[in-house]
Amino acid sequence: MEKYYELDTASVINYVNGKLDFFAKDAEYECLEIGDGNLNLVFRVNDKKNDKSLIVKQSLPYVRAAGEDWPLDIGRGEIESRILQIEYKLTNGLVPEIYLYDGDMCCMVMEDLSDYKIMRYGLIEHEIYPNFVEQIADFMVKTLLLTSDVVMEHKEKKDYVKSFINPELCEITEDLVYTEPFNIGARNDMEENLVEFHKKNIVDDPKLAIEAAKLKFDFMNNAQALLHGDLHTGSIFVNKEQTKVIDPEFAFYGPIAYDIGALVANLIMNYLSSFYGMQEGPEKEKYCSWMLKTIKDTVDVTKTKFLSEWDDVVTDKMAKKEGYKEFWVDDVFINTAGVSGCEMTRRTVGFAHVKDLDGMTDAKARYKAKTTNLLMAKELIINRADYTNGQKYLDLIGKYCK
Repeated sequence: MEKYYELDTASVINYVNGKLDFFAKDAEYECLEIGDGNLNLVFRVNDKKNDKSLIVKQSLPYVRAAGEDWPLDIGRGEIESRILQIEYKLTNGLVPEIYLYDGDMCCMVMEDLSDYKIMRYGLIEHEIYPNFVEQIADFMVKTLLLTSDVVMEHKEKKDYVKSFINPELCEITEDLVYTEPFNIGARNDMEENLVEFHKKNIVDDPKLAIEAAKLKFDFMNNAQALLHGDLHTGSIFVNKEQTKVIDPEFAFYGPIAYDIGALVANLIMNYLSSFYGMQEGPEKEKYCSWMLKTIKDTVDVTKTKFLSEWDDVVTDKMAKKEGYKEFWVDDVFINTAGVSGCEMTRRTVGFAHVKDLDGMTDAKARYKAKTTNLLMAKELIINRADYTNGQKYLDLIGKYCK
């Protein structure tokens, strides 16, 4: 068994060449550590002479963003590599191809997406991606519907549930998304001018508390489909033609609404940062109009694809009963709104924020965007039954963004 050690830009080249026959003997290497997430080391190894490259992702035995005081299961990458291989087949390549998983070094070697950009950064720069909605809707429907009980043979699905149990990373979600943001203290992190606003509007609202509790225990107990588990604009690579989803290390069997809701929330937060942060003019008008359409269509196109795929793929006899698919899909989208609200709350006052909001340089605009985000989040959680189509989200945004 190979001894685990942390890779760096010097050692990763020898590591790759010892594991794969990928680079030519005359390769001229360039290696960068490109990880900007909270958990892992990520390297791009590039042969400049022959124009070939790959990505090496190594799990650390602790949360990178917090340091060694927050230990984490080092074998979590094994789940991620298995998920990516499953998703690659289900989606016909809407995730990167995996070349190798090394359990001793807790390393995954995969396709380089250097022709793509992390979507969050593209959106912060107000770039428009015309094919994103159709492709991300395909990704969500194929990965979620096709791994659920209404499609899979039930014993096979239960075996999947057992094999993808991911307790440590689920606990992070249970704490950071569903618990700490609705209380005082713990690892919450917010600007001083949000402290009293958070207490008054979030912590001290008993109606909000009970609805957040319902969503938490749905997350913990509803093994509905094989989730990505962290589907936001920082886990998506895009260009003008193509979308690729990355980083499913939080994957487990949970409620479908969690994946869809997390994505919708991050689109909304980018819209708020743009609405309050961009200078008035045609660029703002064009970008904000596109983003509103993207939010609406992400909900509506995904919902339509669930309904249209249903009759072709569903195998359970009871799921084919008249009216059940409409009930099932509506239930998913009701809870999608609630999840969106929880994600928006935690990204404003919790441990892990988003650059869309935190990167706003005007303090007054940033405060307005964040407080609006919290008020909209609260509405989505408490009244989530009202939000089963995309227009309802636009109505909510229009109510607050004037």
